[in-house]
Amino acid sequence: MAMDIGADGQSHKAHRSRHSGASAKKKTKARNKEHNSDQKQQNPKAFAFRSNAKAKRLQSRAVEKEQRRLHLPVIDRSYGELPPFVVVVQGPPQVGKSLLIKSLVKHYTKHNLPEVRGPITIVSGKQRRLQFVECRNDINGMIDAAKFADLALLLIDGSYGFEMETFEFLNILQVHGFPKVMGVLTHLDKFKDVKKLKKTKQRLKHRFWTEIYDGAKLFYLSGLIHGKYPKREVHNLARFISVMKFPPLSWRTSHPYILVDRLEDVTPPERLQMNSKCDRNVALYGYLRGCNLKKGTKVHIAGVGDFSLAGVTGLSDPCPLPSAAKKKGLRDKEKLFYAPMSGLGDLLYDKDAVYININDHFVQYSKVDEMGGTTNKENKRDVGEDLVKSLRAVKSPIDEKLEKTKISLFSHNGRKRRKAIFGDGVDHSNLKSTDEENEGDEDDDSDNDNDEGENDRSNEDNESCSGSEFSDGDEEDLKSEGTVHILYSTVHM
Repeated sequence: MAMDIGADGQSHKAHRSRHSGASAKKKTKARNKEHNSDQKQQNPKAFAFRSNAKAKRLQSRAVEKEQRRLHLPVIDRSYGELPPFVVVVQGPPQVGKSLLIKSLVKHYTKHNLPEVRGPITIVSGKQRRLQFVECRNDINGMIDAAKFADLALLLIDGSYGFEMETFEFLNILQVHGFPKVMGVLTHLDKFKDVKKLKKTKQRLKHRFWTEIYDGAKLFYLSGLIHGKYPKREVHNLARFISVMKFPPLSWRTSHPYILVDRLEDVTPPERLQMNSKCDRNVALYGYLRGCNLKKGTKVHIAGVGDFSLAGVTGLSDPCPLPSAAKKKGLRDKEKLFYAPMSGLGDLLYDKDAVYININDHFVQYSKVDEMGGTTNKENKRDVGEDLVKSLRAVKSPIDEKLEKTKISLFSHNGRKRRKAIFGDGVDHSNLKSTDEENEGDEDDDSDNDNDEGENDRSNEDNESCSGSEFSDGDEEDLKSEGTVHILYSTVHM
């Protein structure tokens, strides 16, 4: 070992530079950079990709970067606080739409939603609000929902497969700008075999990618826990919704439109007493989206017609974003939700509210026996007295009961599902669990008859509906932020 003898006569160990480790690699890299003798540059074939998956991934990433450079940037001209993003939950009946909305509301607000009626506005973050809307299953409801949806959640029954409602709604979305779409598979707890469940997920996922694009998000919701979906699965879905970016569509940014979350009939009572079928004055409340709206503009109400605005009033935001301002009192709490039609949130009093007086003879009092009063059991009541009391306990007269009665000409045995049969020769909707397969040998004849009927139903033509929903607003008389109170006149109810 080499020794170095210093001036003081002591021997010191000679310094040896490192030949391995991070510092040695750094020095070698710097030395090669100076002499331009990098091994990867001298012999690139020796450092080529050894994995096909890695080469494919890097190639697709390079193509995506090139396409992102070629596309023109979309300019978002909105300013101030953005209105809530609309999330439309669509799917066939009995697939779990209302339950999914209740689970998401429970995740965001920690409150239980009693029922799903109308738009439900919640605060999902410091700079974002969401508005959940349940889509109807008829063609008119799908067309209306496609016009204002920022994100569409397509619910699919995993134990049954794709149904025609899903593909009908996808075709309608393509006509209206095709907003963001995500899929959700439900009823996966009906599968008992793990292998069959895995194959079913892969088959449905690839079919879903065929309709939208490769890599489209598809979430899985398994069984229920205490009447709700599992918290971890709902958390994953809510996280993707909270961070998703919604590109502005050109038609919506250039036309004002409002998704009504509450309405009131402000027709004078004197006019209603003179003519019960007179034209009504209706006040509609909602967030203004798109461009500005001015008084006297012609607007279109879906399913009703074209009308003129009698007045437009800006109101305070019922569900504002969380602010960093100091609160003045304990009552100044942050409101995390606003659902006036679902019975969730604070009760709002407007200037158009009126009191309702109920006459005493319309009030149904409880019986003495039900209130726990003492009655003389020995004195039996007369039959005539019982008849009179039963007539007095009637809640509605006979004429009103006759108006509410309906005559059913066809038996209601429940809805009949329409299977989605594709031209690739594979029936993606005929996905049954193992329990259903065990019973399939006994019902072969009945299954063949059902398949013929469902094939006939799948070939039916879809109805179409066209029309303009929005109207132009040239002058900027109102900012497109906050809630808007609109009076529609001459609306015939």
